[in-house]
Amino acid sequence: MNTGIKDWTAVKRAVGEVVAARPDEYTPAIVGNLEDLLAHIQNSSRPAPSVMPGYWPTFLLEWETEEAKNLQIEVFDDRYEVSRFFDGRTDVWYEPHTYGDTFSDQFIAELPNAD
Repeated sequence: MNTGIKDWTAVKRAVGEVVAARPDEYTPAIVGNLEDLLAHIQNSSRPAPSVMPGYWPTFLLEWETEEAKNLQIEVFDDRYEVSRFFDGRTDVWYEPHTYGDTFSDQFIAELPNAD
């Protein structure tokens, strides 16, 4: 599991590329919520995610770690959409969030474990 500088440099680059592709669509609220989540992930020594554009002007986060291969988090301006994909079903729930808020214990429990 890699969580080094190289991985976080790639995350920062990916975020920049996503925003650059649609610069007028990514509001400060969406970018702020992404920054909150990425800061928590990095500060708690969890694996760096892959970051890509969502269908809306949102961000999608995915992981390659075994425990999180079925996890996807979509970042919106007012919430995170947490999806877990299983054989034949998908569990989806929402974590309300505004930039600067804390995360619920349930949300934190969904994230891949720290190293």
